[in-house]
Amino acid sequence: MKIFFEGTISCKAILEGNKRQCDCLYVDRKKRTKDFSYIIHLAKKKNVDIQFCSREQLDELSQSTKHGGMLLEAGSQCKQTLNQQINGWFCYVDGIEDPYNLGSICRTLYASGCNALVLPNRDWNFADATIVRASAGAFEKMDIYWINNEQELVDYLKKYNIPLLCAHRKDAIPLYEYNFPEQFCACVGGSFRGLSSLLVSNSTQNIVIPYGNEVRNALDAPSAISVISFEVLRQRNWR
Repeated sequence: MKIFFEGTISCKAILEGNKRQCDCLYVDRKKRTKDFSYIIHLAKKKNVDIQFCSREQLDELSQSTKHGGMLLEAGSQCKQTLNQQINGWFCYVDGIEDPYNLGSICRTLYASGCNALVLPNRDWNFADATIVRASAGAFEKMDIYWINNEQELVDYLKKYNIPLLCAHRKDAIPLYEYNFPEQFCACVGGSFRGLSSLLVSNSTQNIVIPYGNEVRNALDAPSAISVISFEVLRQRNWR
């Protein structure tokens, strides 16, 4: 499936990320910036076809006017499975249905220094361009692994003796009282379904985000991941 990715941030991330087969870079013939020159150079280096177009042609190709003068036609991402050991900490997220939320999660995790993201295997091709743009290219930059079921993740963690930390209120300790190890997997579920009983029953430690007011509802996944991931970064910088 061929997809059009819009804008310099997405195009540069895809060309640098090497996760997709790139076919053609479409460039506004009247626009030149430092980023444009670099991306054109990168495309030539990777033997990607380049076509210089009018603004109207780019609008027609993308069915949008938000491309910023650049489009990249590329295929689907090559998916990685959990067949090798991940160093450092990584995050498993379930219950995400919105591509903007997935993009936001990728951006946050990448910015905070997370080493990888694990996701349930599903077809996101319909929203790939949205995810890449919402993630500011992080969807292409960070390692992403796909699992067919959560037992795969549990078996993987046991095989490599990796602690499983669940964002789950029962039997939890406050986030800011927990000393994160060098290697672990953090699990966060959607705000409606939460985490499965399989994951919770295999949790090494449940953690909970303390609130400043009396709130009985869970944070949405992007917000919870932001709080947790940057607390991990804070602790590591402090060490």
